[in-house]
Amino acid sequence: MTKYLKIFLLSVAVIGLLSGSAFAAAALNAGNTKLAAELVSPTVGFPIGVNNAYETGGPIAATTVLRVSLTNARFPAVATPVVICEMPIGQQRGDGLAAANAAFVDILLTEPLASAGTVYTFQPNACVAAPPTPLAVAIPAGTKAGAVATMAVDSVTVPGDPNVVASATILTVVTQFSATLQSVTSKIDFGTQQKDFVPSGGTTLPFTSDLDSNAAITIISDDSIPLTNRILVNYPAPCQGTIAGPNTLDITITGDLNGLASFAYDAVAPVAIAAADITAGKKLLTVPGPSILICSTTDTPKVAQKLDLAAVGTTGTTAIATGIRTLQVTLKGGGVIPAGFSEDLVAAGTASHIFQLDATQYYVQLIKGGPGFETYIKLQSKSTIAGANGVNVAILAEDGSMVAFPAGTIVPGTPLTITGTELAAAVVATGKSVTPINGFAAIITVNAPNSDVFGYANICYGVGDCKRVPLKVAGSTIIE
Repeated sequence: MTKYLKIFLLSVAVIGLLSGSAFAAAALNAGNTKLAAELVSPTVGFPIGVNNAYETGGPIAATTVLRVSLTNARFPAVATPVVICEMPIGQQRGDGLAAANAAFVDILLTEPLASAGTVYTFQPNACVAAPPTPLAVAIPAGTKAGAVATMAVDSVTVPGDPNVVASATILTVVTQFSATLQSVTSKIDFGTQQKDFVPSGGTTLPFTSDLDSNAAITIISDDSIPLTNRILVNYPAPCQGTIAGPNTLDITITGDLNGLASFAYDAVAPVAIAAADITAGKKLLTVPGPSILICSTTDTPKVAQKLDLAAVGTTGTTAIATGIRTLQVTLKGGGVIPAGFSEDLVAAGTASHIFQLDATQYYVQLIKGGPGFETYIKLQSKSTIAGANGVNVAILAEDGSMVAFPAGTIVPGTPLTITGTELAAAVVATGKSVTPINGFAAIITVNAPNSDVFGYANICYGVGDCKRVPLKVAGSTIIE
């Protein structure tokens, strides 16, 4: 019974420690706030006042030396007196001198500190009762998002003294501005010799019109960051927020720019794509701060802005090339955002504008082959557009992967025949397998508009005994 009584009393003591009783450990509150990374200069530290409160875990004698240490923060660039004050009476209980840019200050107690329940603050220069003066510190130049600044108190006299030791977060450096990019897939129009696009997607971003391929970008400000710790955004209306200049948003489009006339962001005047830009394979658009449209985290819904690649159109001499164009979007300082600050909101190489030919796709749902029977797929085209009528097949192998097979080019008006046997052989040639007698599937892409292509497929058993295989056109209906 005595053994269990001792265990019970020990448990009560531990619970008391955890619940803030007279047996509690020392405690420190250092604000635990957020700071926008966009406020931190790459060359100059960012000053911030730390509202703090400290309680001991038990009595601490006069003549004890306390060390207040900072991580990812420094004391000011000039030597600064630091005092410890009993609150709410604002009486000084010790002092020290923080060296310029020091990571710690040692404070000699001239008076004892009371046990838990009495609150103390660390203040610069002299004790002020109400409101107490925040402790001045600086976040080092170049500090990036993700850094956590902390304050810790320990005893130099008796290191690790549980009556003294405490630590707390001052702030976490976070990214204020972020961006969401929605890429656009635009079909190049065969009917105009690949000089413009096939409209799709209506008018809601991202969408394509006959001359414009419009991706969408939404820039968001994290307005949960305290006002004094973030870049001020002026919101005349939801998702219409702006920041002062001369900060900029640098948007670089990279890829084949042949057949394209200009690049634009929202209502900002488009920049022309010149011959030198086509040779370089990239174009820079610089958007001034007051023209950057920003959504607050509280705006609902979030409204995107267009990123427009405009085609030269039928007056041009060069076709638009298929492929992917990529973006890099970089926020740069120079005003309310410090000069020299640079942060990618969209990383280089992010796909933004995907250009495809206005091709036709058939889904062949059953392809069989074997002794005495065969699948025949016949394709015809009436397109005479240069570069049209190429045929590529993606065959579903038994491991679930798709095997690519170039099936040739349709001569306008002449059927191109593809058999199940040759498709099965193409899979085997890659080291994979299908079982023709059981059947397999494939997707056939014809490089010509849907209205110009005719498709037919059947499975024949012996002579004259054939059964139609439906072809499903992507985005359309089953052809019977």
